Amino acid sequence: MKIFFHRFMKHPLGVLYGALLGVIAFFAALPMLKSGMWDAALVDLAMAVVLIALMLKPFAVTLQRKSNWQTKLLAYLLLAGADILALLPTHDFPGSLSTALAFTLLICALVMYFSGAFMAASCMAPALWCCVFMPYHEEFMLLLSYPLRLSATMLSGITLNLLGVKVVHVGTSLSLPNLSIAITDACSGINQLDAFILIAFIAVQMLHKKRLWKLLHLAFIIPAIILGNTLRIVLTVLLYMLFGETVLENTWHVVLGYGQIIFALVIFGAVGKIFCSASKKSGEAEL
Repeated sequence: MKIFFHRFMKHPLGVLYGALLGVIAFFAALPMLKSGMWDAALVDLAMAVVLIALMLKPFAVTLQRKSNWQTKLLAYLLLAGADILALLPTHDFPGSLSTALAFTLLICALVMYFSGAFMAASCMAPALWCCVFMPYHEEFMLLLSYPLRLSATMLSGITLNLLGVKVVHVGTSLSLPNLSIAITDACSGINQLDAFILIAFIAVQMLHKKRLWKLLHLAFIIPAIILGNTLRIVLTVLLYMLFGETVLENTWHVVLGYGQIIFALVIFGAVGKIFCSASKKSGEAEL
């Protein structure tokens, strides 16, 4: 740890990049904190810390390299793109998506000019998270909510019909002979998506070394959430048929919600184990 810190401190630009993104993440989280969304703000800040740490790791393990003229030219192009976005009719950050994207390009141009293309590419993910996703957290969550609800409702309807339960699914609603269930935003699993992404991202970093396997595993975050929500909906209907309206009360709802997340994590972990085995086999084949 001391060696890592010593090497890192030899690259003051890395400290500057990390501090800059950290300040942006803090100010992006303030509106969530003020509105009482403490859980979302803290999870987003934790994710920002993880992404920034991964971005800065190359500074501690590799030598500093000067950017060549081609890289500097590309940095100027990124800066020009940031200027164009900044000139669009907009509001102060974080009130406009174009301003947020301009800020992201500006940071990447700075990193590319002084630290090279590799570091700029590593900077992209934390910059987008801190400058774009966090300021527009609620908007992105609402954008993801409908396809999640739609997919889970459709899969739940198909599953229940296969189990012999006559269900009609239309949009995000399920209709039974004596029950109608509307899958709302709160029931889509969207409230747990932030925490799930953080846990899944850390698990992926621990399980895989190659970037390809990391990306493939991360792609299963959304399917895992959908399958977990599908199980919750199916269990809700089946338990309602056994125990009646008591299943629709708050206690049952909370318990099934936790069950949804556990099931989604189990699915995601199982996929990770499969990918780990495939990665080892491919490594052995290469040897």
